[in-house]
Parts: sequence; C-alpha cells; structure tokens
Amino acid sequence: MLSQLITRLSNNRFAIALCNVFIMALPISLIATFCNLLEIFAFRMEWLSFAEIIGNIGRLIAHIFPILINIYMAMYLSDVQRLPKSATIACSLTAFFIISYQWGLISTVIPLPHSFIIALMSAFVACTIISMTNRFKILHLDSASSVMDNSIRVLNCYMLTLGGIAAASTFIKLVLLPIISQYQWFPVLDPLVFTDAMIYEFIRGLLWSLGINGHNVLHMYKSELYEVTVANIAAWQNSGDALNILSANFYDFFTGMGGSGNTFSLVICMLLFAKSSGYKTLAKAVFILALFNINEPLLFGIPIIFNPIMLVPFLLVPQVSLLIAYFAFWAGWVAPISEVNSWLLPPLLSGYLSTGGTVGGVILQVVILLVGVAIYYPFFKIMDTRSEGIDLMRIFNRRFFINGDMDVKSKLASFIPSMHSNLQAQRDIERLNIDGEMILYYQPQVDVENEQIVGMEALLRYRTHTGDILPPTFIRSFSQLQMMPELDYWVMEQAIQATSPYCNRPDFLLSINVSSDTILTKGFVRHLDNLITESSLSHRQVEIEITEELLVSDEAMTASVINQLRSLGISVALDDFGTGFSSLAYLSRYDFDKIKVDRSLIQKLDTERGKELLRIVVELGKVTSAKLVVEGVETHDELQYISDLGVRYVQGFYYYKAMPLESIITLMNTEKVAS
Repeated sequence: MLSQLITRLSNNRFAIALCNVFIMALPISLIATFCNLLEIFAFRMEWLSFAEIIGNIGRLIAHIFPILINIYMAMYLSDVQRLPKSATIACSLTAFFIISYQWGLISTVIPLPHSFIIALMSAFVACTIISMTNRFKILHLDSASSVMDNSIRVLNCYMLTLGGIAAASTFIKLVLLPIISQYQWFPVLDPLVFTDAMIYEFIRGLLWSLGINGHNVLHMYKSELYEVTVANIAAWQNSGDALNILSANFYDFFTGMGGSGNTFSLVICMLLFAKSSGYKTLAKAVFILALFNINEPLLFGIPIIFNPIMLVPFLLVPQVSLLIAYFAFWAGWVAPISEVNSWLLPPLLSGYLSTGGTVGGVILQVVILLVGVAIYYPFFKIMDTRSEGIDLMRIFNRRFFINGDMDVKSKLASFIPSMHSNLQAQRDIERLNIDGEMILYYQPQVDVENEQIVGMEALLRYRTHTGDILPPTFIRSFSQLQMMPELDYWVMEQAIQATSPYCNRPDFLLSINVSSDTILTKGFVRHLDNLITESSLSHRQVEIEITEELLVSDEAMTASVINQLRSLGISVALDDFGTGFSSLAYLSRYDFDKIKVDRSLIQKLDTERGKELLRIVVELGKVTSAKLVVEGVETHDELQYISDLGVRYVQGFYYYKAMPLESIITLMNTEKVAS
C-alpha cells in the first residue's frame, strides 16, 4: 500500500517538477552556505570587515533562491506544456511578486519575496492558466501569423493570466484567509517539551521525504526555539538558571548531523558498506557537504525523497537519536548545551563546542552516529542490491556544464525514480535464474548469389526449465534499471567465446547488436578489443551493430567510438536503416561497413508505393559503398524483388530462422562439403 502511494506521488507531474527544480537550484544554496562558512571563519579570525561583506553576500544569495525556484519551475513547466519559455517565466515571476506583496510575504532583511511555497505554486498556477488559455484560437500562437498578431496574442494571454491570479489572490486574502485563520490547521508545538520535539522531528523528516524543505515550513518553531535558547543561556550566565535540554543546537548537533534524518550516519554507512560504484562515488562526493550539514545531494541521489524503502530509517533515526541525546542530557552524563553555535559546525567539533568544551558531547555524537549507521544499514543494503543509485556528479556535469536543458521526457531522469516500476523490474530479473536461463541463438546472413552463409547475428533468447524458447522481453527490465551494459557485455563475452572455435572459415562473421548505453560506456572499445584478442577470432570477424538511437544521443562520442572500432579492424553496421528521421544525414557523416535495411520497409511490397520506397532506400545505401543487408525476408516474392534491386545479402525466415550455434555450424559444414 505504501509503495503504491509513493509511486502515485512520484508519477505526479508537480512532484516531478518539484525535484527537478530543487536540483537545478541546488548550486545557489551551496554557494550561500559556503558564504556562511566563510563568514563564521572570518569572525573567528577577527576579520570583521570581510566577515560582514561575505555574510551580506550569502544572505543576498539566499534571498535570491526562492526567485530562482520560481524561474526554474516556470522553465520546467513551459518545456512540459510546450509554452513560450521567456514570456512564461516573466508571467510566473510577476505572479510571484504580486501574491507575495499582497500577502505581506516579503523579507524584512532584503525587500524580496521569500516564500518557497508561493514561489512554486505561483509558477505552477501561472503555467496552468497559460496552457489552458493557449487552447483558444484567439489566443493561440500561430507560426503563420505575423509577429504583430502573435505579440498581441501573447500580451492578451498573459494579461488574462495575471489578472486572474491577482483577482484570486485578492479573494483568498480578503475572504478565505480570515475564515481559515479561525481554525488551527497545524499542531501547536512547544519547543521545550519532549513529546512536541518528537512530533517536530517527525514532521520535518516527513516533509523532506516529499521533497519539501522541512526547515522552511517549520521555521516559525525553530525561530521561537532560537530566541528561547538565547534567553535561557543569558539567564544561566547571569543568574545561574538551569539550562534547558532542548535548544536550537540540540536539533542541529544531535538529531540533524549531516542534515535532516541524521544523514551523516547514512554517508558513513555508504562509505563502509556500499558495493555499487555509483553509491561509493556519491558518498565520497557528498561527504564534505554532509560534514557541514548539507544533505540535498544525498536526498536526491539515493534517492530518499519519494522512496518507500529509505523513508523508514530517514524518519526513525532522528527519533532514536533524540531519545538517546535527551536521556544522556537528562541523566547528567553529558554537560548541557551552554552556547549557541552555527548549525554548519561539523559533527564532533559541534558536540565539543556546544557542551562547553567537554568530551562527553563528542562521545554522545559518536554513539548516535553508530546507532544511525546500524539503523540505515539494512535499508540501504536493499537499495545497494537493487543498484538504484544515481551518479549525481555525472548528472550535475551534464546539467550545468554540457546541457542546460531540463529533462522532461522520463521520470528516471527527473530524480524521482518510479520505485514501483524499478522494484518490479528487479523482481523480473531475479526470476530469470529461478525459472530458466538466458541463451544465445544465431540467425545466418545469406549471400543471395550462391545461397551461402556469410555471417550470423547473435540474438538473445530465454530458455525456461521446460525447454520453451522465449523472446527477450526482459530487456526492458534491464533498461529500466540502467543495466544494459551488464547484459550487452554478457552477450559479447558469450558470443565471442562460443564462436571462437569455428574461426577457421575465412568468410565467417559474427555480428553483435549493442545498445547505445553500452557503447558510450567508458572503456567499451578496450574491453571488446581484449575479448577478441583473448579468443581465436580475428578483429575482422567481429561486427558491431548500432542503431540511430546511439547517433542521436551523442554524435561526437559516437564518431570517436566508430573510428576506434574500425581502426582495430572491427566492422560497424548501421542497424534498422530507413526507420529514423535522420538516416540519410548519418550516411554522409559516418563511415559504415554495412547497412541493414529494416524489415518494416519490405512489408508493403504488395503496393507500388512500398516498392518505390524500398528502391529509394536501397539506392541511398549503395551510395556509401557499404554492404547492404535486408532484414526480415520471408517470401520468395520479397527475395526476388530485392535481388532485382541488386541487393546481395539478406537475413530472414525465408532462408533460416534464429537457431542454436551448433545447427548453424552443421549447415556451414554441409555447404563446405557440397562445394
């Protein structure tokens, strides 16, 4: 039930946009935090002028953060809904300022809007209204219309949107808010009461698990607690009053080490026990940030947000930590917190300074961290086993230094993995070994002129324990979990090893279809080179088939890989030729040894249009001087027409279906005897 609920939440377009937006805006948050760290250091060094300057810069950047959140949300939604981006951002930002000023949500430090919730909701509402009004013909942008007409339509659309938002905002302020204010919708918490402290920690963690900054939502309680703490410490210093156990730094240093959820324990757990290279890399990357209690990269990288597996320890660890710390202070085992320090102080140092320079605070933090590691461990192992980690540094590199566009096409790329789909895919893969095994079949490629086998394509199949041979429907599960490289490497290794003993035939060729994810993997060419070198095959007896999907994904990297393969003597074939929108362009851009014409182009040979289309495709292929192979040939009429076009090589059921390697070797030996 919980998994299904989280899955529905993670499929919600607003939730997907929310996580995309926070990831995009994260660098600003980190810069502001870095400025705060410099300010603390400068004050310690008594560089007061520099401290004031860098502190003001940090506060200014922090106040820009909600504005960027609004802009990024508008950018994302304009991509999803295909709206004019620049005008949509302007409308969304204007709506944010209108609502903020109407509702009095302006910072007293710098006169800028500072509400995260209003920043997000104003962008969402503005884009939704624009999308709805854009459906009306009188407001719809048309490329055939003049610039003046479109300008007027844009102006009318956005004036209508902003007018509607301003009217609704006024109605809410004057009518709804007075009614709502009569009721208590949020629990009244006393920051000095133990039970309320437990509730506070639970709500804070629950909000973060949904992608909402719990600190900002509960800021009023944290501010009240800070004021009470300062007053209590002053009273203790001046008149010897007892120090409160619960204080502002109590939450910062004992239930929030590494950030909400005491996630520094999770970082330690990942460093010690992670098997996945992705998680190892993530742990190393976020370690320094977690030292200063910044955990957004971890929340999105595991992920913890919208993750039913990690939700349990994320909520449980702070509760247990609070119990341990509260009891230790209550029993007098640890000196009470006697000074206020910045929440950015790293663990151990924060425990030492906050308790008046005593070792007891350090020991208490170590105990809490170890208990946290123990609680996180079994849940993290589930994630580690399922290999669902995201290499966040690679994502940042692509987002900020290579491609600034937001990915709106897949949920997996939106930093909210569809947990239900991933878990189902993992279960499907785990059942493969239980119910049967993966095997390789091979389909011959035939020379039409002499009807001799001139090569074979390795094809993945699944054999059940009852002997049934099934197509590889499980491939989508490997793709869902981003495990295609593991599957492709297995196919390459098995195919090269199995065919190696039969390399003495001079015209023997092994063709292997490799996914784009695998070919672009670092070290692919070197790994394939080693496999061939260690076998009895020569490099010229191996062919790699690629599809247009690879050419679209990264043209520069693809060109480099193709050149490396061909320099080794490995043939490169363009598979499914004629099905992509850019096939012709790629013929002039890349050098292919073979072009495989897709089966879909010969399924309409009973029509003149179908025949003419295939003829044109074949003529285009011949221009490259590459070998042409037509796939899916099943009837004599198809073969006859293809032969008349001058195509020499075919692959399909007319000659042979996919079969075990032993059957093909028998056929090849029979041909050799006959010749």
